[in-house]
Amino acid sequence: MTESMTECLGDQCMTACQYAHLGEDHYTSIMKGCANATLCGANGLGKAEKFKFKFYVNCCSGNLCNTDGYYLPKEDPTPNGVTCPSAYCNDTMEECEADEEMECTGSMVHCFDYREHVINEGGKDKKYSMKGCINPDSCKFSFDTDVGVVVKEKRYAKCYDP
Repeated sequence: MTESMTECLGDQCMTACQYAHLGEDHYTSIMKGCANATLCGANGLGKAEKFKFKFYVNCCSGNLCNTDGYYLPKEDPTPNGVTCPSAYCNDTMEECEADEEMECTGSMVHCFDYREHVINEGGKDKKYSMKGCINPDSCKFSFDTDVGVVVKEKRYAKCYDP
């Protein structure tokens, strides 16, 4: 891990924590730097078959105030009455057909459909397509919270009400 100090234009710093589980792969990250006010306080959650992600962004005011550690939002397992198509497909950016629906929980009140081509931390190309449940904060950031990967191509990203 590399640490350095940077001067921010405003007086706000941030800590952003992320977790992703894609098939057999798990990724975590923590990033500290100058705050982007639109991200402050965001708690992202999403899940599908063989996929789960979480992120949290904490902002603070003052020099070097972002000394907080790794934190992620807790999942509320309580069913919320929303159901979404659920699917996860490897090696394709074509629409993944959903044979089943999943019961959404907690704050995940929207459905999503997402397709992407990435290079993971090991340098391996990977394409995938998925559908599942997602919360409003995740939709607000248009899936721009990838962790552990470099995005080569984002083919499709959509949040919608069931």
